[in-house]
Amino acid sequence: MTHLLFIDACPRGAGVSRSLALGEAFLQALLRLRPDTEVVRHTLNDLGLAALDGEALARREALIEARAWEDAMFAQARAFAEADEIVVAAPYWDLMFPAALKVYIEHIFVREMTFVYRDDRPVGLCRARRAAFFTTAGSPMGAKAFGVAYLRAALSMLGVRGFDSVEAEGLDIVTNDARALMEQALRRARALARTWAQA
Repeated sequence: MTHLLFIDACPRGAGVSRSLALGEAFLQALLRLRPDTEVVRHTLNDLGLAALDGEALARREALIEARAWEDAMFAQARAFAEADEIVVAAPYWDLMFPAALKVYIEHIFVREMTFVYRDDRPVGLCRARRAAFFTTAGSPMGAKAFGVAYLRAALSMLGVRGFDSVEAEGLDIVTNDARALMEQALRRARALARTWAQA
């Protein structure tokens, strides 16, 4: 059985978020083709994760030194490290993605759990063989899709080997056909699900 972690980083939520709609279309297509997939959802709106300050960082280092891996502080990192596949849905905000996703990434970057330094180089410890990122933008992203590039690099550092992304951009430009652009992106999301199911 494949263990898939679905990270919903869409502040507007279901029924409103176009990025979440892409991620859900992918997931539903994948489950139809591979129904034995076990899905765990982490909705960042509900987790209430706080950015790590000096006190939290000191506590985390002490817990790492004590190898207290069952502490609640490592809950997100444990779930991430144990997943076989990762799916992230987040809108394009301010050239990247919402701050909640960056805070989540801070929480999963845990030395000795999700990565380790060997010969002064980071080596990922996570077992996920691939990840997919779904994002939408009201404006054109073009070369400024920094969220895609950052997430690819961050997950690679944690050991995630494959990375796919589906983007829909320019959705709020009045001369664009937003419905057609979304339909194209939804088709790409479902096609990606077929690729994953066949791998």
